[in-house]
Amino acid sequence: MPPTIQFDGPHMEILLLKQRGYCCSQIMVKLMLRELGRDNADLVRSMAALCFGTGYSGGTCGVLTGGACALSLCLGGDSAEEQPDARLPGLLIELVEWFTARATASYGGTRCEDILASSPDKRACFDLLLAALEKIRELVETATSATAETLYRRRQEPLP
Repeated sequence: MPPTIQFDGPHMEILLLKQRGYCCSQIMVKLMLRELGRDNADLVRSMAALCFGTGYSGGTCGVLTGGACALSLCLGGDSAEEQPDARLPGLLIELVEWFTARATASYGGTRCEDILASSPDKRACFDLLLAALEKIRELVETATSATAETLYRRRQEPLP
């Protein structure tokens, strides 16, 4: 049975963005930018290259590719001088493994064309968008909590 679409909160945001012509990869980054209190129209526009399986090829789902970009946006460093979080590669692998298991079990694969073949009404897109956003929040929270804990421990250590 396909997932039920609710018309409140993030469901409504995704629906409105879809109606405005945004694809899954753009929605992932746009929602993450909003959560970070940022706006970057050029970045969101450039994410169109990943729409419908990268270049409209039906390849890897834009929820995954956009989600990887959104995760990198959160942990990739804030400026040219700041280094990306060293855990980013491992967290990206965790995101890919999670998405692969989730999309394959529910929709038969990670390719946009497989997911849409399983769910022509695009309910799968909503389901995967919501689930991926939650997973990214979890990964970021885990990384930032670990960072905060490490910083706290460092503050407690005597200075050399």
